[in-house]
Amino acid sequence: MSPDPARPRPSTPQLTLTIAVGAAAVAFVVVVAVGLLRDGVGTGDPLDPWRALGRVLTDPTTWRVVGLSAALGAAATALARLLSRR
Repeated sequence: MSPDPARPRPSTPQLTLTIAVGAAAVAFVVVVAVGLLRDGVGTGDPLDPWRALGRVLTDPTTWRVVGLSAALGAAATALARLLSRR
């Protein structure tokens, strides 16, 4: 499938932001899934998954990983875009 010629390519800031948000979303889902599987699934207590979700969402490490993933996604996109223009 060929790209639509009437549709312009996204600008570098648009592409960088899109990739950064996507990387942060993927990291968030992975961190929450791992946290729930580690702490709240299969214990027999129906409230454990909700407690585990609360722990994951209030853990600063979760948000550090999400922020770092967004920064790495943005940096990699900007670097790739810069190298592709040369």
